Amino acid sequence: MYEAYFDDVYRYVLYKTGSKWDTDDLVSEVFHKAYRSYSSAKQPENAKAWVMTIARHTVIDHYRKRKETVSADILESFAQDFSVEEKVEHAVEVDCLHKALAYLPDEDREVMTLRYFAEMKHREIGAVLGKQEDTVKTRVSRLLRKLGGLVKGCLEGKNAHG
Repeated sequence: MYEAYFDDVYRYVLYKTGSKWDTDDLVSEVFHKAYRSYSSAKQPENAKAWVMTIARHTVIDHYRKRKETVSADILESFAQDFSVEEKVEHAVEVDCLHKALAYLPDEDREVMTLRYFAEMKHREIGAVLGKQEDTVKTRVSRLLRKLGGLVKGCLEGKNAHG
């Protein structure tokens, strides 16, 4: 399970915390919790959703303890090597994406984080959030359209939400 889901858990936690130090600690904690509870829990029907649920709760507990806000600057850490012009253009796009994501309600932002940073399937997201797969699929589709409009508006010089 560690090898299969480490990258997804790491990306998810890194996005949520914005700190590589915290991420390293929290990912270790996630897999430690999974290991401890795996033998006592019945065989999870969907192992990835089970591990991501543990990751989600671990991050929530982390912030309850620290009472800090999530840094969304981590989006820029996913940038690749580009020419100077491409870097500037990419930075503007990332900034607009960041603004658009920040405009979304928390639960919508969580859906998009699970879908695109943790690379979870609609069924798995549904298992984590207690929603039906079709509901998640419809929501992701609507959110993509909404984010597309927000990012386009931002790139055209409008507010992230206008």
